[in-house]
Amino acid sequence: MAVTSQKGSAAYFGDVTIRLWQGAGLQNPSVIKPVFTTVEKRLVLKTLGTPAETDQSSLLNAIRAILCK
Repeated sequence: MAVTSQKGSAAYFGDVTIRLWQGAGLQNPSVIKPVFTTVEKRLVLKTLGTPAETDQSSLLNAIRAILCK
């Protein structure tokens, strides 16, 4: 999933706003975009943060909605 702090005025299907972004270790309010990709572990430079359980639950619900649509 892609994480961005560049929020547009329109939310798109599958977008998840990270409500507890500061607790997740993010520097700015952010949105998870429904972009699935595979990246080799060795290419990951750093972890941005860890979402709170409520944000993880919202993300799982969005993934279910995307896959079951």
